Amino acid sequence: MELTNFIALSVIVALVLGIGLGTMTWAYFGKGSISVLFKEPILSSPEFPATDRGTKASVYFQQGIEAYQSGNYRKAKDKFTSALELISTLAEAYHNRALAFANLRSDDEAVADLIRASELYQQQGTGLAIDTIKQNLAALKQRKLEREKQKAVAT
Repeated sequence: MELTNFIALSVIVALVLGIGLGTMTWAYFGKGSISVLFKEPILSSPEFPATDRGTKASVYFQQGIEAYQSGNYRKAKDKFTSALELISTLAEAYHNRALAFANLRSDDEAVADLIRASELYQQQGTGLAIDTIKQNLAALKQRKLEREKQKAVAT
């Protein structure tokens, strides 16, 4: 009977540890690590120059949109970064990369990209886009305040 109890206890401990490790791994690498604050990207497409760099940047931008819409925010961030490496004045690419950063909980990078996008939008005279950026920044601020509130309650 002792051996049976030991085996049963070992199985229970292994199950609990397995579930715990699986949950932590899922939370870190899987969908659990993504807090989707912004469900849709900015769909307006920037004007790309009629050059090879412009064509490549356009392809990266579109791939970023597709990755974002499929929920692959890491890939979207990388594609928007590739577009920006080719043409650094794409406000929409900065804006979308910021939204992807925010969904990946990289809020500092998101804020930096939102500010850069707003500067470029202002140069273009796109007031409506600046209003959208203000709303995005307000949503990030709200999430930060909620996190701070949760931390205060936990301690």
